Amino acid sequence: MTSTLAASKPTAISKQIPELLAPAGDWDALKAAVANGADAVYFGLSNFNARHRATNFKTEELPAVMAYLHAHNVCGYLTFNTLIFSDELPDAVAYIQQIAMAAEAPGGGIDAVIVQDLGLARLIHRMCPTLPIHGSTQMTLTESGGISLVNDLVGGGLERVILARELSLPEIRKITAESPIAVEVFIHGALCIAYSGQCLTSESFGGRSANRGQCAQACRLPYELIVDGVPRDLGDMAYLLSPQDLAAHDLVLDLSQAGVRGLKVEGRLKSAHYVAATTQTYRESLDAAAQGMRFTIAPEAKLNLEQSFSRGFTHGFLGGVNPQELVAGRFPKARGTLVGTFAGLTPRGCLVKLTNLSALLKPGDGVVFDEGHPDQDEQGGRVFAVHQLNGARGPGVVEIELGHGDVQWAALASGSEPILVWKTDDPAVRKRLEQSFARDVIVRRRPLTARVKAHVGSPLEVTLEAEGHQATAIAPTPLAVAQKHPVTEESLRDQLGRLGETPYELAQVTLDAQGGPMVPKSVLNELRRQVVEKLLALRGSGQRYGIADATALDELRTEAKTSPTGGAMSSSGGASGGAMPSGAGAPLGMPISPPSTEDTSPLLTVMVRTPEQLSAVLAAELPLKPTLIYCDYEDVRRYKEAVAACRAASRPVALSTLRIIKPTEHGLLKQIADAAPDVVLVRNLAAIAYYRKHYPQLRLLGDYALNVANELTASLFLRQGLEQLVPSYDLNFAQLAAMLGQLSPDKVAKMELVLHQHMPMFHVEHCVFAHTLSKGKDYHDCGRPCDTHRVDLKDRVGQAHPLLPDTGCRNTLFNAEAQTAAVFVPELRGMGIRRFRVELLREDGPASLRLLEQYGRVLLGQEDSKTILKSLRVLNQLGVTSGTLNRE
Repeated sequence: MTSTLAASKPTAISKQIPELLAPAGDWDALKAAVANGADAVYFGLSNFNARHRATNFKTEELPAVMAYLHAHNVCGYLTFNTLIFSDELPDAVAYIQQIAMAAEAPGGGIDAVIVQDLGLARLIHRMCPTLPIHGSTQMTLTESGGISLVNDLVGGGLERVILARELSLPEIRKITAESPIAVEVFIHGALCIAYSGQCLTSESFGGRSANRGQCAQACRLPYELIVDGVPRDLGDMAYLLSPQDLAAHDLVLDLSQAGVRGLKVEGRLKSAHYVAATTQTYRESLDAAAQGMRFTIAPEAKLNLEQSFSRGFTHGFLGGVNPQELVAGRFPKARGTLVGTFAGLTPRGCLVKLTNLSALLKPGDGVVFDEGHPDQDEQGGRVFAVHQLNGARGPGVVEIELGHGDVQWAALASGSEPILVWKTDDPAVRKRLEQSFARDVIVRRRPLTARVKAHVGSPLEVTLEAEGHQATAIAPTPLAVAQKHPVTEESLRDQLGRLGETPYELAQVTLDAQGGPMVPKSVLNELRRQVVEKLLALRGSGQRYGIADATALDELRTEAKTSPTGGAMSSSGGASGGAMPSGAGAPLGMPISPPSTEDTSPLLTVMVRTPEQLSAVLAAELPLKPTLIYCDYEDVRRYKEAVAACRAASRPVALSTLRIIKPTEHGLLKQIADAAPDVVLVRNLAAIAYYRKHYPQLRLLGDYALNVANELTASLFLRQGLEQLVPSYDLNFAQLAAMLGQLSPDKVAKMELVLHQHMPMFHVEHCVFAHTLSKGKDYHDCGRPCDTHRVDLKDRVGQAHPLLPDTGCRNTLFNAEAQTAAVFVPELRGMGIRRFRVELLREDGPASLRLLEQYGRVLLGQEDSKTILKSLRVLNQLGVTSGTLNRE
């Protein structure tokens, strides 16, 4: 493949050139990555990885995989990137032990393990402190404070973190300048519309958690835009949450200069052809960046990328937020290369007006006719023949024939909208890509230094050094004086440089010669062979990961069952010495500190999202008075009013942070603290890090977005001073019970269960309001339609899911159907849970109070929880389900 380097003046590179990481879902993909120049390959085994639909590798294959990679000078990173439930932790321990045992094989062990779950990362580091850990993008790391906090939480075991994909180049630069840990970013592939680690859509719809590698890809389905209760016609734009694919080969130089350590290609579900095409392109782009040159992709390389997999390409968020470019909305699947438009029927087939002369159609190509309608029965097939019309039907028009019966031409010709013609498959491209990994080649060779001692009367000594290892071989007989050609560095370089299929290339030769010795080629070749064999035997010795603490799980579980929580903030109000906002933490009798063991009465809290809801709750006389009011307003500037209203009513108030905090958004956290709440509900690691540093006495509660799925993670946060936690929504009832059973009673009492809510499914940087109701990029030029319109997204089964914005212009799509855990209240109370939350969404004041009255009676035992679903369905027109807790 050839590419073109821009003719601009080379730019100095002050940072290390990033590592290129390619995906591998099977052996073919792995070999394609290696043969096309990957520095590292990331892959999963059968268990505990976030791509369960990939072929993956078997655990017993791990030594062979690593031997192959290391023999080709390629690193291997193992994905261990799912949330781990409490009852899975013993299996996770056995899995870690298997990984460590595999490192004893000749090829050595994995070079790093990619982890999402914080408790698991802590466990791995305790068991194998020498095993490098990379923080998964599903940790939702978006600024440097959260990165530092994660490293502290796992005991300093992080070597690298993979940033969220929603960051721009300036934001990435700021993070790399401040982060104590190396960072990696995605450079190519499919984009999730939601923040990784924060998408609960598949879990909400069917119990298939994206945090467990079981994403159902609901983002790739069509949705109808409902504006103020009325359907809005968007033409051919039906896939409102399906982004185009990321392709940033032209930004590699910028990312290199920004200090990024790794560039990652998405695609463990993709073919070997895709892996070959992407690895080729980004290898060339990185090689250009190493010379300070900006890369411009060649037409052939672009065609390779499009034909291997493409929904259309975009820079994603690397160039900043632009909802007009991220989502095209016309189709959700790979389309390949746009070649032209349908221009009418002929007796033999149809006419196509070509718009892309670099991707001409030829016999054997696959095509599809895109009518731009989500319900269309797509027409397409293999091209049988292409007829050039020599301009008779207009410039660039050709006639194509397809296989008999492949296309219903009459139905296609009856459409009124322009029909796009896509080349979905090109056998020539596939063949070309297959040839790139048909042979076993070593692309990335390691430099080898040679020192030769050749003294007349002494045996020849050859010492080779590479990768920090050194080996020597000595000839059996002494050297004689040369009659014609004594040894020279040039002759040594010629013989020692014949390294064949070894992973080395000769870089430097040093000769220590005395007496003009003759060095027979056969002797030198034999010594070279011996020394290279010794070096190869030493290669894997750097990846040996012994189990330093086989009882680590038992020890960490003991910590989880001990009563003291410790950490940076005490449960009674935080560490001393920090400044507190005026009025914050006022002694209002809040039940946030550990309750007395004698008092086991239930506590009801409520989350309000509008001032109307807050006013109704403050004025109401309810059977069970809420002990804490959470405010989760779209505009954090209104939080001061909310705090003042609660102060006037002598009611404790908690203010909620945004789900995401970017490097320039710490001011939003400051506004929350300056509003002087009694406590803050934190939803991300960035907020915890910020408040620990700037407001150490501010009382913090942890929400569901922290993904607490096991007792190890719960214990980490509680020991950091969080006074309360909401367990992950990924847990069903049995999994929740397993976690609670591993916590001490006082820590169980710190758990809050969300009793009623509309599940927050997608949390997205992409603003649907701006995309569909304006032409703008952000709040500066979009006209803020979110201030004046109420928007829902209706799915294929007719449910209209509410869409809400936040202060950061991010959107959350909530499930139209509310879910309740009321039927589980008796069992939860029996486990020691006292705190139960009701979350309001769009309810008006009277509807809010009816909900609170209903749940108050349930918690007080005045209404049978077994009949609660029927009563709630009367209150909620959109319906109520028992939700994720009830799923197997």
